Amino acid sequence: MTKQDRLNATFKLWKDFTFEAAHQLTKVPVGHQCGRLHGHSYKLRIHCQGKLNPERDWVVDYADIAAATKPIVQQLDHTFLNDHFDFETTAENIAFWVAGEIKPKLASVYAVELFETPTTSVFFEL
Repeated sequence: MTKQDRLNATFKLWKDFTFEAAHQLTKVPVGHQCGRLHGHSYKLRIHCQGKLNPERDWVVDYADIAAATKPIVQQLDHTFLNDHFDFETTAENIAFWVAGEIKPKLASVYAVELFETPTTSVFFEL
């Protein structure tokens, strides 16, 4: 492959963040475990994509991803999520909200992935 091929290629990258938070779902069937107050060790993955910046040979600086995301993580870390939002605090709704907060600050973001557990996540593509 040539240098021009590399400059024309689209790259996808991501950066992970973690936070601890509690929540309680209110729209679940009676007796559902998620209707009780509980917490998660969340992992938030910010996905970016784009072409290489020819001056830097990268799509986006990982520090720029962190700068856009850390205030959100700090806002949510060690809190009761239901106190922050007027919507059901499902992973889907939180990922959608995070995307809306980050997109104006980080043009290269194309998806937000939120893990509630090591084996479950939601992937929201903008």
